[in-house]
Amino acid sequence: MATKTTLEAVTHRPTVQVVAGAVASGGALAAGKLVRDRVADRATRRRTRFRLAPDEGAADGLRRIARGQIELASGRLENAGDDVAEPVHDARKSFKRMRAVVRLARAQLGDEIYRRENHAYRDTGRELSAARDAQVLGETLDDLTDRYRDEIDDRAFAGLREALHADAQAARERVAADSGAVDAVRASLDAARDRVATWPLPEDADASMLAPGFERVYKRGRRALKAARRDPTDQNLHELRKRAKDLWHASQVLRPTSPKRMKRLARRAHRVSNLLGDDHDLAVLLDAASKRRRTLGRGELALLRGLVGRRRARLQRAALTCGRRVYGRKPRAWTRRIAKGAGALA
Repeated sequence: MATKTTLEAVTHRPTVQVVAGAVASGGALAAGKLVRDRVADRATRRRTRFRLAPDEGAADGLRRIARGQIELASGRLENAGDDVAEPVHDARKSFKRMRAVVRLARAQLGDEIYRRENHAYRDTGRELSAARDAQVLGETLDDLTDRYRDEIDDRAFAGLREALHADAQAARERVAADSGAVDAVRASLDAARDRVATWPLPEDADASMLAPGFERVYKRGRRALKAARRDPTDQNLHELRKRAKDLWHASQVLRPTSPKRMKRLARRAHRVSNLLGDDHDLAVLLDAASKRRRTLGRGELALLRGLVGRRRARLQRAALTCGRRVYGRKPRAWTRRIAKGAGALA
C-alpha cells in the first residue's frame, strides 16, 4: 500500500506541480495587474489633484490642474450610458472649477484670454444640463416633504411630484436622443485641452503670482455678502453662492501656501455655497409649482409656500452667519499670507 501510494504520488506530482504553477502564475498575473492598476490610479490622482503641489511651479501646476479637470470631464462623458444627467452634472462641476482657475490666473492670462476661457466653460454643456435641472426639482420636493413629514399628509403634492418626475424623464430622453450634443461637448473639451498649452503664464513664477486673482475673488465675495445681508433677494443670494463657490475652489488650488487656514476657508466657503444652493433649488421649485397650479390640490400651493419659506429662512440665516466667518478678514491679509507661503514653498 505504501509503495502504491508512493507511486501515485510520484505519478501525479507533475500534474500537481503544473496546477500549482498555473495557480501561482495566475496569482502573479493578478497581483501584477493590481499593482499596475494602483500605480495608474495614483498617477491619475496626481494629474487631477485640484491643488498646487509643493514641488511644482505655479505655471506647471495650473496647466496640470486644468488638464486634469478636462480629463475628468471627458472621462465622465466617455463612460456615460443612456442616462447622461449625472455624467453631465459631474462634467459641469469640472467646468466650474476651470472657471475658478482662470479667474485666479486672470492677471497673467489677460482679459481677452480670460473672457474666452470663462465663456467657453460657462457655455460648454449648458444645453445638456436640462435633464439634471429637472431631476433636481423632484429631489428638492422629496427632501422638503421628508423634512416636514410629521406636519403634512403622505399624499401631499402627489400631482406635482408626478409632473416633475415626468418632466425629468422627458428631459433625459431628449438628451439621450441628441447624441450630437455630447459629441459637441467632447470636441469643445479637446479644443480646450489644446489651448491650455498656449496660456501665457510666467514659467519661473511661484504661487504668489495668483495672489491678485485670489484677492479679486475674495473682494467680490465680500461685496456679494454685504448685498445679500442688506437685501436678501433671490438674485443677491444666488450671486453670493457663486462667489462663495469661486472662493472655495481658489482656496483648494492655493491650499499648500497655508494648509490649515486655506483648508478651513475652503470648508466654510463650500458650506455657504451648499446652503445657498439648497435655498436656490427651493426658490426654483416654488416657481415651478406656481406654473403647474393644475397639478396641485386645494390649498397645496399655499402649504408649499409656507414650507419653502420656513426652510429658506433657516438656510439663509445659516449661510449668512457662515459667510461672515468666511469673509471676516481683510483681502490683503490673505494675499500677504499667500505670498509668504509661496516663498516658503519655492
